[in-house]
Parts: sequence; structure tokens; C-alpha cells
Amino acid sequence: MDAAQQDLAHGMREALAIWAALLAAVFVTFIVLTLLSKWQEARAGRPGRPSWWARLRKAIRDPEVARERQLAMERKNAELQELQRYSDEVAVAASRTSVMAGRRREEWEAAQRTQEAAWRAYEEAEKGVRRLERAQAFPLTEDDPDTRRQHMVRMVNAAHQRGELSAAHLADALMHRNGWDPTEHPFAQQLRMRRIIRDRLFRAYQQASILEREAAAAADLAASSKRSLDDEAFSATLQVRSAPRQASLRSSSVRFQHS
Repeated sequence: MDAAQQDLAHGMREALAIWAALLAAVFVTFIVLTLLSKWQEARAGRPGRPSWWARLRKAIRDPEVARERQLAMERKNAELQELQRYSDEVAVAASRTSVMAGRRREEWEAAQRTQEAAWRAYEEAEKGVRRLERAQAFPLTEDDPDTRRQHMVRMVNAAHQRGELSAAHLADALMHRNGWDPTEHPFAQQLRMRRIIRDRLFRAYQQASILEREAAAAADLAASSKRSLDDEAFSATLQVRSAPRQASLRSSSVRFQHS
């Protein structure tokens, strides 16, 4: 029994010695690393800057560092997702604006064609009026007032059917209003009608010009909106592509500042 107790006591002393040696080794290692860190700081000329060993000790002492880093990463991911969503929305809006700009351009071109056609029709009517005005005299006729009235009725009805006279002008002629006189010479009646048609075509040209200007303004506005959204979409795409690199640079900068 005495021998067993002596062996147990001897084993405990050996175990304590081993633990003491390990603790001493850890303590010595800690002291050496601390002195080495300070020596590196002094050699680098940055005595006030914490070393990697100091930062490691701070990380070990502060269990919230990892949590803060995780939260920062989640915030960066959320910002990147929001930026990607904005980029997608701008791209869709730019695509729709491009379609609208194309439509406005087609409407403007159609308005230009209408305006040009209205001007050509007015020019032809003006030439007809000038030809009649240059005659300066009407040929003698032996028709009676009834024949002249019938001629006027046939003339204005035919012009109305061709779309040259409006219903209001036709009514004026048939009711002998606004200068219409069934007893006038047929050439005089025709000259009056041609002038009315010319003036009506000129007003149509003026209306077509107004529509053309409005269509041109709408096309310019749509084109400007398209350019603006195209630029915005391009800028958003660049931001999405450069966001990971910028985040990496910011992270490196933060680490550098803390170091």
C-alpha cells in the first residue's frame, strides 16, 4: 500500500511538472510574440499602429467582430441586389421608351407626308385659280338664268362628291348664300368654286402643318427620353459590374485603417 501511494504521488508530481512546463512554454511564447510585435512596430517606424498580433488578440477578446463582419457582408449583398433590381427596371423602361420613340418617329414621318400632300393639292388648286383669273373675260353665252342655275347645281354637287367642297359650302351654293349667285356667268361660278376649294385646301395644309409640328415635338421628346434612359441604364449596368470590386476595395481600405 505504501509503495502504491508513493507511485501515485510520484505520478502526480510528474503530471504537475508537465503542466507547469506547458504553461511556462505558453507564457514564454506569448512574451516572445509580444516583444517581436513591438520590435516590428519600432522597426517599421509605426509605434502607434497596432500589430497583427494585437489585432489577433483583439479579435480573440471581442467575439462580436465576426458578427459585425457577417452583418456588413449581408448589407453589401442587399445593396448589390437593390442595385441589380434598379438596373433591371431601368433597362426595361429604356426598352419601352425605345419602342415609343420608334412609334413617335413613324407618326412624325406620316404627318410630314400628309403635310406635303396637302401642300401639293393646294398648289394645284392655286394654279387652276390663276388660269381662270388670267382669262380676264368670259365667253358670250346665250343660256338663260335657269340653265346657269342648273349648271351651278351640277357643278357644286360634283365637287362635293369628289370631296372638294364641304357640306357647308354645298349648302351655301344651293341656298345662294355667301356670294353664290345662280345668275352669274358659268365661268364666274367656276372661279368662285375654285377659290373656295383653294382656300379650303390651304386651311387643310395649315392644319397638317400644326399636326406635323406637334408630331415632331413628340418625336423629339421621345428621342430625348430614350437617350436619357439609355444613359441611365448604361450607368446602372456599370455600377452593378463594378460593385463587387468597389466593395473589395472598401473592405481593404477598412482593414488597412484598422491595421
